[in-house]
Amino acid sequence: MRPDVTLDGAALRANASAFAALGAPVAAVVKDDGYGWGARLLVRELDAVVESYVVADEDELAALRPATRKPVRLLLDAAPGRLERVLALGGIPNVSSRGALAEAAGAAAARGALTIRVGVLDAAGWASIAPSDAAAFAEATAATGLAVELWTHVVSPERSGTILDAFMAARRSFEGAGVRIVSTDAASTASSRRGLAFDRLRIGIGLFGARLGASVDNRCALRVTAPVVRTFAPGEAGWAGYGHVRVRADRSVAVLRCGYGDGFPKNLADGVDILSVGMQYTARVMHEGVDPRVLIGASDDVDTLAARSSVTPHELVVGLASR
Repeated sequence: MRPDVTLDGAALRANASAFAALGAPVAAVVKDDGYGWGARLLVRELDAVVESYVVADEDELAALRPATRKPVRLLLDAAPGRLERVLALGGIPNVSSRGALAEAAGAAAARGALTIRVGVLDAAGWASIAPSDAAAFAEATAATGLAVELWTHVVSPERSGTILDAFMAARRSFEGAGVRIVSTDAASTASSRRGLAFDRLRIGIGLFGARLGASVDNRCALRVTAPVVRTFAPGEAGWAGYGHVRVRADRSVAVLRCGYGDGFPKNLADGVDILSVGMQYTARVMHEGVDPRVLIGASDDVDTLAARSSVTPHELVVGLASR
């Protein structure tokens, strides 16, 4: 007996469409095996409504490619000597070093043409060039004849203006050097808004219903339904959980087979509706007309659930993924 933890495919598709309605097609970010839910599962639901996909590396590309014929963009540079595998799988490679640029130039010479992705960002942990290196990197890229998809990521709301200004300055450097810019993408879930789409939107956690401050009409795609293992009539149970939460005498309580061992956050226990969350069991007050088994459903909000759980929406979504 286990809880049923799933994704609503219709909600996933509606969320992708809601972001696309901001003015640009969506590149669905399905890194880390679709945030743990299965990248191929997400592709089955999204392939008809998204423009392309984004993965971390060549292994994720190889795992995803049998499921879709749409473009797949990489976030990381290919390891030295591995670019040909990325290209053979139809991936659009990322380039953030002179070594990777030289390898891409060699591949372009053999193939006749090649498009690469170049990120402009000063945040550690991203395979990108620093804005201060943009002019020199643009000159080096121009000498190769490679076409470029230029991208950035608004990693901090407080620094969004600085990041975007640096990105646009880098674009001018690349264009001034004679590099052919085939597309730009600068917006992810948190920074998505009309007028900031450029040529595409990269959306990951937003597909599940998170907004992170973006003005978009998406909804929760997470579904958690748990079996009822026992119910208590009013006055029958004085304490819930491990005997540390008092139950009002006028309340009926359901004990559900679901807990933090299943990824359901312990901090969602508020002592009022969800009385306690243990490793395997949750005690919940029963209300007339409300199905006590539905712990997360269509009426919930991903950002609100994450805030109540004291985690990020990313942690909430990954934590609920199949184990």
